[in-house]
Amino acid sequence: MHSHVDLLILGGGCAGLSLASRLAEFGKDAPKVLIIEQRESYTNDRTWCFWDIEKPAYKSLTSHAWSKFEVANHPRSNVYNCSQYQYLMLESHHFYENALGLIRSNASIQLLLGQEVLSAPIKTEHGWYIKTGNLEFTAKQVLDTRPPKQVSHHYSVLWQSFVGYEIQTESDYFSPEQMVLMEFDHTFKSGLAFTYILPTTEKKALIEYTVFSENRMSEEDLMEGLKKSIGQHIAGSPYKILRVEHGILPMGNKLATQNNDSSYLFAGLFEGAARPSSGYAFQRIQSWANKCAHSMLANNTLYAFPKEKRLQSFMDGLFLNVIKKNPTIAASLFEDLFRRCNLKTVVKFMSDQASSSDCMQIIRALPPKPFIEALPRFIIQKISNRLRLTS
Repeated sequence: MHSHVDLLILGGGCAGLSLASRLAEFGKDAPKVLIIEQRESYTNDRTWCFWDIEKPAYKSLTSHAWSKFEVANHPRSNVYNCSQYQYLMLESHHFYENALGLIRSNASIQLLLGQEVLSAPIKTEHGWYIKTGNLEFTAKQVLDTRPPKQVSHHYSVLWQSFVGYEIQTESDYFSPEQMVLMEFDHTFKSGLAFTYILPTTEKKALIEYTVFSENRMSEEDLMEGLKKSIGQHIAGSPYKILRVEHGILPMGNKLATQNNDSSYLFAGLFEGAARPSSGYAFQRIQSWANKCAHSMLANNTLYAFPKEKRLQSFMDGLFLNVIKKNPTIAASLFEDLFRRCNLKTVVKFMSDQASSSDCMQIIRALPPKPFIEALPRFIIQKISNRLRLTS
């Protein structure tokens, strides 16, 4: 089988499906698109969360909202009221169902599951040539959302590794109106570790154990911390595991990997989708997908993830370097951020909506000494990285 399309999307994850969904909404004006995805089917394999501020995409599909959250740095613990900009949870199966429905509604867009690209795409006179098993394709343009096959630990300043259980308990242990954003684990010594709890009923919650560290951590590496945290929150009572989540996110990519040919574009978590200082990615992906779809319609050109705003990029990069060099103070830095700042300012900053005055409030809320000490090395690193990329 050989097929020629306007756009070939490699990878049907969040970024690939988000763009395909937006293009499907153009109806008969949509380009001819093919999505190639390795998985055989979609399951409820992950959860995306974001703040209800500035009309977030997919709000109507969210399954739960919290009006309060806790930041615990034992023995201190603070609960914050976020009823004006609730914390929303989108389960992946709702997103997948919506995206697949839009794709099926447009005959110009096709999704092929269970297909693996066997070799690197080749540019020919007919476009980009790609083969999967017994199938062959050519495309005018390619959007590659797949993660790199080989990624060294040094690819990112830090890595966010997490594992979580959605559990069902026999007794009431949770408050579905209040979630735990960060409960820090001071027994972990190789980075910043914390528990993240999303309760949806009195007996059901998604509990994740998360680590920010220089090295990526496997599900097995994190399991002891997760089980310990669950035991503490439900007093050692029995529970049923409904599903498992595990992921590793880059926090502050060091290298740019874009192709010199503008008809082949990389996108996704390793190309700017994840916020460097937090790992939040879903709303950033939706903003990019919307702009990329309109660029395809108007100019038949792909749109790369935009560069970070200069001030925000500087703040995120310096913050990550401080955490990397001083993991023991990282918990108090996050605690100070929420305790000393107006909550709306923090929410806007975490949601890529911060103004310059919001950024200045964030800066004033944090202790200056560790940032001043980290500044010279951070600037030298930025200059070195820039010289390497331009050489």
